[in-house]
Amino acid sequence: MAVLEVSLLSAPAAVSYIRTSLRLIHFSGMVLGLGGAVFLDLMLSRYRRSLVSAELVAHVEWISRFVAAGLLLLWASGLGFLLLYQFAEPEKLLNPKIWAKVTIVSILTLNGLAIHRFVLPFVRQQIGTTLLSGIRPATKTALIGCGVISIVSWSVPVVLGAAPQLNFVVPCEVILAAYAPMLVQAFFIGKLLMRDRCMAAVQEA
Repeated sequence: MAVLEVSLLSAPAAVSYIRTSLRLIHFSGMVLGLGGAVFLDLMLSRYRRSLVSAELVAHVEWISRFVAAGLLLLWASGLGFLLLYQFAEPEKLLNPKIWAKVTIVSILTLNGLAIHRFVLPFVRQQIGTTLLSGIRPATKTALIGCGVISIVSWSVPVVLGAAPQLNFVVPCEVILAAYAPMLVQAFFIGKLLMRDRCMAAVQEA
């Protein structure tokens, strides 16, 4: 480790190349993750009143792999940045925004595990029926929660990354305190939309 630290400190060009590579990986992860999450949500919303087919389930599972790949790239590049900062720019580890992003991505990871263990099997079980057919209140709440956490938690790191004005200025606790109400607000909006969809589905039946 000491040799790596000396090497990086004595080769600023190497640090620059590593930083650029990590940024490209990080950006690719964001594109795959956020793009996939939004596309998945829009697709399920479009076909919410149609019969769930095996083809639709295959598409959902296919897109979810891109989201998972984006999350892996995000972790790989994020950990790479932390190592780079530790050896070459240790002062950047004091930036509260970094730790807020790590916390949010950790929440996003746990939510991703929940989606793969709960949401995808649920969609698969609905083959031959409408997506919201026979849905229970607890199931509806869980679906809304997973969707909200996914969209908000992918969007917030993008905003944080695009706002260098927050570096070393806003405490991690303040960022997370702003993130939490966003989740709550989005959840209630999703709850309202889902209620309208469920009522419409009942009327159509």
